[in-house]
Amino acid sequence: MADKPLKSDTILSQIDAHSLTEKIIEIDEPNVSFFIFQLGDYLFSFCGSQAREILPYTALTWIPGATAHIPGVINLRGDVAAVLDLKQILGMNEANYETTGAAFIVMVRSGDGRNGFLVDTIIDVVEVPNSATKQVLSTLDERFKRFASSQFEYRRNLVTVLDASLLIEKVNS
Repeated sequence: MADKPLKSDTILSQIDAHSLTEKIIEIDEPNVSFFIFQLGDYLFSFCGSQAREILPYTALTWIPGATAHIPGVINLRGDVAAVLDLKQILGMNEANYETTGAAFIVMVRSGDGRNGFLVDTIIDVVEVPNSATKQVLSTLDERFKRFASSQFEYRRNLVTVLDASLLIEKVNS
């Protein structure tokens, strides 16, 4: 009586034969850089092409007649840059950054201007595949929705990508 191959051996040989004929196609998907920061209980991000530099909080020079959105300016290597209070712009509770000392200034470039945004905590800089960015959820807080361009997941948390140009536009209007 001839030895019949085991059923498992037959299945394995078929899998091997199939895997040799199957071609793996690698798609080199473009990534987008995001700078993630925390503001209150929320995670936000600027696109890496907008965020230029992170500075530790420094005393601001107050500008008479400036709105609450602009708590002051800083001297950045000989250039004057406006610092914008992101919590004020987004309608969040005010924070006195001078007393907490936990804030950072994220410098962004928008058009010809150079501005900084006050943020609470720096989280990370990440590369995210284009396919991982999604449209803004309809459940996003209305205060943030008009400034949001997209959202993505980071360590099981949803990060809202803010458009720095729209934020600056609101301050200038």
